[in-house]
Amino acid sequence: MLPHTGTIIVIGLVFGLGIAAVVLSIIILRRGKLYYRLRPEARPRRWVLILLLFVFAAFLIWFPVWMTWPEAPVSRVLLGLFGVAFFSVGMTIKWLAPFVDSFVKRRGWPLR
Repeated sequence: MLPHTGTIIVIGLVFGLGIAAVVLSIIILRRGKLYYRLRPEARPRRWVLILLLFVFAAFLIWFPVWMTWPEAPVSRVLLGLFGVAFFSVGMTIKWLAPFVDSFVKRRGWPLR
């Protein structure tokens, strides 16, 4: 196990990386300066970023509750909801991406 200082440093780094990922995703979704600096074919799909932000939000709700009360029923319900969200987003990205892309194009929404 890491010493107390090492644990705090690791938690701080993970927290900082989480904040950086959310800020970058929002900047790209809002089509900021970073969005236009990327080549058009290198820009991520908007629906993928939205789904990943959704899973991250579900994690942020579930994880502190689970750490505080690991055996509580609310913790198990939130774990189930997080698991369902994680699984459905993963399968959508892996297997249903062409269908979602065609749906987005058909609706006239920007794909990237």
